[in-house]
Amino acid sequence: MRVGIKHVTGFSYADPVRASFNQARMTPINTPDQTVWSSRITVDPTPWSYTLTDYYGTLVTTFEVHESHDRLTVSSDIVVDTHHDQSLDVTRELETDLSFPELLDTSVRDEFAEFLEFSPRVGPHPDLVTALSNWPDAKTPREAALDACSLIYDHLRYQSGASQVSSVAADIWADGRGVCQDFSHVTIGALRSLGIPTRYVSGYLHPGSEDKNQTVDAESHSWVEWWCGSWVAFDPTANSQIGNHYVRVGHGRDYGDVPPLRGTYAGGESDMFVTVRLTQLG
Repeated sequence: MRVGIKHVTGFSYADPVRASFNQARMTPINTPDQTVWSSRITVDPTPWSYTLTDYYGTLVTTFEVHESHDRLTVSSDIVVDTHHDQSLDVTRELETDLSFPELLDTSVRDEFAEFLEFSPRVGPHPDLVTALSNWPDAKTPREAALDACSLIYDHLRYQSGASQVSSVAADIWADGRGVCQDFSHVTIGALRSLGIPTRYVSGYLHPGSEDKNQTVDAESHSWVEWWCGSWVAFDPTANSQIGNHYVRVGHGRDYGDVPPLRGTYAGGESDMFVTVRLTQLG
């Protein structure tokens, strides 16, 4: 599936600011499951900028504006092909899958330590931990991860505006409502509590349309990947595996490692704006 992405975000300021320093993570990466044909990030006002790859492999555009401005606009224009292997079934156990004793071995826990830690964003609610601890020991890590996703999907209700970007997993579980970021954080905390290394993935999800040239309004999306001998990608918000409608940007321990735009500035109050438009090109 070929997708065109137009992502515009930035800040409007109550009063002109003197300078701003920012990082944008809005460029998809080439992987075995997707090919980026073109990518361009433009910033207004024109900044000093450079591009780097961060610790987790995400492309980062770092830029600085050293002139007075009352608005900062970052535009990302992307064309990407996705070619996920649709024959893969995440429910099928692979020969490379580990058992829980193997997964809990010290060498594995050391290698994936950063995807097992509990940051404030992903720390699980005690009731969720209790529910997971009552499962039979016969489950494999893959089965446990899938069952945890089903449990979370049944408990949470997707509701736009029910949470903030700073919301934490324990509060989301208690409230029972959230958006994709919250589903991902709750799932990460749940799986890490079982000893399963899990990471947060950021990107886009095309909702699908009959007209391949129709442009649709969308948002950034998130899902998770857990490691049970190999990385398994799964969308807890939809309780489904990843397909060709998904475009990956990057991954990290939680949302804090992969926000689309982050920065600081010298000035007063600001308001953030975001629009994402996706077009299925073929």
